[in-house]
Amino acid sequence: MSVPIELRDVSHFYSPGTAMQVAAIKNISLTIEEGEFVGIIGHTGSGKSTLISHFNGLLKPSKGTVLVDGEDISQSKEVLRAARFKVGLCFQYPEAQLFEETVAKDIAFGPKNMKLPEDEIARRVAEAAKYVGLRPEMLDKSPFDLSGGEKRRAAIAGVMAMEPKVLVLDEPAAGLDPRGKKEIHELIRNYRSRTGSTVVLVSHSMEDIANLADRVIVMNHGEIAMNGTVDEVFSHASDLQTMGLNVPEITRVFTALHDKGFDVPPNIYSVKEGVRILRALLEGGVG
Repeated sequence: MSVPIELRDVSHFYSPGTAMQVAAIKNISLTIEEGEFVGIIGHTGSGKSTLISHFNGLLKPSKGTVLVDGEDISQSKEVLRAARFKVGLCFQYPEAQLFEETVAKDIAFGPKNMKLPEDEIARRVAEAAKYVGLRPEMLDKSPFDLSGGEKRRAAIAGVMAMEPKVLVLDEPAAGLDPRGKKEIHELIRNYRSRTGSTVVLVSHSMEDIANLADRVIVMNHGEIAMNGTVDEVFSHASDLQTMGLNVPEITRVFTALHDKGFDVPPNIYSVKEGVRILRALLEGGVG
């Protein structure tokens, strides 16, 4: 399996060489493999956004090496440019960056920068709009005439239209109501299912990560505190809470039951799974 992103001993300092120097991330080594859905969680200021900004060279490491498709992205401008198309980043509130006359032109911005033929750009715009659930008639509208959720989807479509090998989303559902949040998560899930692309989702919500990701990286004070499957990470609920993360309520319930001696796993994060286990427990005569 190929490795689209690899970080080797990467650190990043803000205000380096001054009394205000801060290590935002420290000695990070990790790989993200092709086809993975990786969740990155951590408290505010844990280094999540700084970390992902290294994935395509938006930030240059103070020390260490970043490789995309096996190439050190600092070796040349050409390799760096290619990396920025291979790794598509979508930061919080991306709709604030919409600026074109029409939704179609906004979605086409990335592919145009890739200097693709017009027919290929048109194909990508239509495909990306379909991924995010924007109807064809919306493409001729001004992006400023869309609802908040539609603007968010249009902005995400602009990154998807570059057809990156890795799609990186930083809190993509931030500020949306529950329905909008559910729609964004569903479109991400469908995008990955249809394309097989690698997806990295950054969130402070353990529940969101648990419902979407295959692997979880937990950031704490600029370092990787945990790195494993959802089950492996969620089995350390008390440690996660100590790091300032809000563990899903259902996980807290099962952790408490486990600690009281009930024969239940502590790493339950789905209400549906919790109901199934409790029903079996009650039917077994344990009250």
